[in-house]
Amino acid sequence: MTPDAARWMTEAGAQLAQLHRAWTTGALAEVPIGHLWDVVRITGRLGRLALARAAMLNAAIGPVLEVPARGVVEVVVPPGTAAAWPKMRGTFAVASGHLICPVPPMLRAGGGGRSPRYWLVPPTGPHYATDPDALCESVAAELLRYARAAELLRHDTYGHPDAAVDRGAR
Repeated sequence: MTPDAARWMTEAGAQLAQLHRAWTTGALAEVPIGHLWDVVRITGRLGRLALARAAMLNAAIGPVLEVPARGVVEVVVPPGTAAAWPKMRGTFAVASGHLICPVPPMLRAGGGGRSPRYWLVPPTGPHYATDPDALCESVAAELLRYARAAELLRHDTYGHPDAAVDRGAR
């Protein structure tokens, strides 16, 4: 564990002794949500695409966990974000509870009966929270892209003139 990551987690309310005990045994540690940061949970593929889009816009990207068993990524955002986060399909913002973390910068960990989690972005970089505006805009843009693709598929399947001819020829 890096000193910066330990400081980030203890400032959020985690106890250093509990972090050390969990991580020396290969377990996951609980770090409180709501004091220094909130968390936005986004369905896996949508979250990864939105984060890539935000990074392309040079937005600050803070720690991000992938939780395959839940099919989500958990993005650390500044405090207050959960209260302002709009209702968007595939997202859920929280301002309380715990972020269940593997030791940074370890990319894989799972223990104590919990499912594995992976750091996509460990808390060892220059940013300790993701820009919530850029994340929100990126999620909205990806949802719009999904909707357009679905509309094109629906239109091609049911609205294409050849499809009517093919159905009528049977």
